[in-house]
Order: sequence, then C-alpha cells, then structure tokens
Amino acid sequence: MVAQAYVTREPLLRAVLGDEDTDTVFSWLRQLPFIEATPEGLHPHDAVRATREADLRWRDPERYDDGRARISLAGLQAVRGVTVKEALLRVAEWMFLFRNQGGPDDLHNYRTHPHIEDTPLRAEDVPDVLRMAEEAEGPASAAAVSHWVRRQPEAFRVHRYAGSSAPASFMAILRLDAPLPEDRAEDPVIAAVWDLVEAVAPLRPGEHLGIRRFAVQPGGHQRPSPLMELTSRRTIGEEMRTHGRAVTFTVFEDADRWGRYLAEAGMPEVAAVDIDGRQQHVFGRYWRRQTVEQWVQHRARAALTPVATWPTTASASGPGDQLPLPAFEEGVLEALRTWHTPREFATSVLLHSRLVPPGSPDPVADLRGAIVTALDALQIDPAGVKAHEALTATYIAASRTHKAAARRLGVPYGTYRRHLALAKERLIEQLLRQPATTSTPTPPHSLPEE
Repeated sequence: MVAQAYVTREPLLRAVLGDEDTDTVFSWLRQLPFIEATPEGLHPHDAVRATREADLRWRDPERYDDGRARISLAGLQAVRGVTVKEALLRVAEWMFLFRNQGGPDDLHNYRTHPHIEDTPLRAEDVPDVLRMAEEAEGPASAAAVSHWVRRQPEAFRVHRYAGSSAPASFMAILRLDAPLPEDRAEDPVIAAVWDLVEAVAPLRPGEHLGIRRFAVQPGGHQRPSPLMELTSRRTIGEEMRTHGRAVTFTVFEDADRWGRYLAEAGMPEVAAVDIDGRQQHVFGRYWRRQTVEQWVQHRARAALTPVATWPTTASASGPGDQLPLPAFEEGVLEALRTWHTPREFATSVLLHSRLVPPGSPDPVADLRGAIVTALDALQIDPAGVKAHEALTATYIAASRTHKAAARRLGVPYGTYRRHLALAKERLIEQLLRQPATTSTPTPPHSLPEE
C-alpha cells in the first residue's frame, strides 16, 4: 500500500487495513530506513517504491489491483472529508495512482502549485475573462461566457499567479436541472447537451447535470499546463463531492489531444458542436450506471477496460439493455467482490443486462439469482467443480485473503490462482449463454457454503 499511495497517513491505513493495529503499523513504518516522515505523511524512497510496486504486480496481479482499488476508494473519502480548497491537493494525491497510465503530456502532477491561486470570479475579472474567451474560441464562445457569468457567476473559477490580481486562466462548471429557453438560445453547446439528455437520459426529480463548460488559458489553448492541471483537479473534485448528479459532461476543442485520455477514464465523446467554425467536443458520463464509488475503484484496476456508461438510445437506460462485453465482464467481477454487501447490487451495471427481466419487481434478487444459477451450472464436469469451489471459497465463503482461500481448498497458492482465473472466465461464459429468465426472486443467502 505504501508503495502505491503518494503519501501514507493513519486515516489511509485505517481505511485500507481497518482499525486493527493502525497505530502500531504506522509507528513501525515510520521507523523503516527507506521511509521518510514529512509534514504530509510517510513517503517511501523512489527506488523502493518502484521495486516494491513492480514486485507485487508481478507476484499477485489480483492482490495488486485490489490494493489499488482500496487506496482509490480511500482517496475518494479523503477528498470528501476536507474543505473545498484542500480537496484540490487530495485529488492530486489520488491521481498519483495513475501516474504510469499516461495522459496528455503527463497532465496530472501530484504536487502543489504555490505560484498559482484558484479563486472565485470577481466583478473586475469579467472584461479579462471575456477577452480571453474571444481570443481563444471566438466571439460566439465569448457571448456564451457572458451569458453564464450573468446566470451562474458562482460556477466560475479564476486562476491568478501569486502576487497578481490579473486572471491568468478561467474555467466554469455549470450545474443545471432544467432546460431554460434562454440557456439554449445563448449557448449552442448547452442546447446540444439538453437535446442529448432529453433523448437518452432524462433527469429525474432531485437530479441535475454537471458540465465543465469552459477551460480557457491564453496562448496554446487547452494545452497541458499547471493552469489546465488545476482545472482538471477542480473538475474531478467536484464530481467526487457532488451528490444528485445523474450525468456529467466536459467540453474540449482539442479532441485529438484529450479524447483518448477521457475514453480511458470512461468518458466517450457524445456530441460535437460547431461554434464559429470550430468544433467543441462534448464527452459524457452516465452516473446511474456506475456510481462514483464504483468508478474510482474500477479506474484503479490496471487490467480492466474502462466502462463507457453513456447510453446510445433511450431504451439503453432500461432493464433490457445489452451491455458492452467489457462492462458486462467487469459487472460480474464486481458482483462477486461485493457479494456480502447487497446494497452495492442496487447500482450494478448488470441490472441493465439480460440477466434481469424487464419490469422485474425485485431486480437485485433476480440478478443474484441469475448468478446463483450460473454458478451451480458450472458443476457439470470436474473442471467446472473446481471453478465452483474456487469462486465459492473466494467470494461466497468470504475468505479473508486469497491465500486463506487456497488453504481452505487445500491446494498450493499458484494452483488456486490458476483455478480462480479460469473460474471467472467460465462463470462469465455461462452467464453470457444463460437464457433470459422470468422474475424469480432468490434469497440472498441461497448460494451454497462449502
């Protein structure tokens, strides 16, 4: 854990390891010769960090991913547990987990930028903000900025260099809960976004959409820089801290630079709008299919394909939706990992798959029942019996660790790992070919214990 987290503090240890012996473990860590105790917390030496992380990933990839997922979830909790100002640094520490996954010219830097201040919009900033918008994106974009400055001034953040009151760049994250005619008329991007939302993901009572509408800096527009990095941190932090958001959008003109990075984060391009002859590319995320908690854990698992949650048609938000194969596979694995926390099933992507009948009165029970049926169906040959035993010992009997599951099965750890990997594949294959069933709620404890 210490090798993967940017900095280790006692709350992180407690979140990942539990309350047991947290004080003892932290005190032991800080005495190690390759651990540096700083005002931020504990940092391992760079060479030790790289060696330990590479070794664990080689020895036990699944344990490596599980650890990353727990650290990522703890990072989310840390972002939510501090002030808005402190959240920017906590987001940067969370992003340290993804430092080797690439991005637009290594966008995310976990360090602070003391020479830049992130501040609210002031009345005297407006002329400079409008000028920057027109120079970077044209008069129509500047007109849209002018509209939103009047309509939602609190949505804007202005970056200034320390010691200067002049704006160096600005951004705006809008919060919208209803399509107003004046918003559509003044901002073509917002008009396109509302058309999209109303077609495929209508908001429900109490929900809203969020859109990082503007990110403007002078010179090389939207190039990676400390200014753009702070914009990204602010955007991610708001997603982590905001409740009731059904859909999220972010807008970039430079899709070539940012498109792959956003796709890897689970945000595909969903629209493109022409403004003054320039294409504004809109990328979207649908939080009903993957909660923030699920996203941060999934994002941290190195071997997984990103879940592109955006529905393609209105029917895609219904219970009969055919999920893309990567999303289906990850949904099955997530269901196994969270088998003993049934509330997690209420947000499972598999609720939108063929495993749950349309109009089901109890979709969670039907989903668990479908997994029970598939697991039982594995026992048709000796290999299937081993798959059933491996999955049951690991997830259903809830062995504390994979090594404990191997001991429970009475097999060497290496053999257990092979059995478990094949078992997951067999279960997914069984669920894919399993015929759709009518609603037959199954008690959550019906899976056999060993």
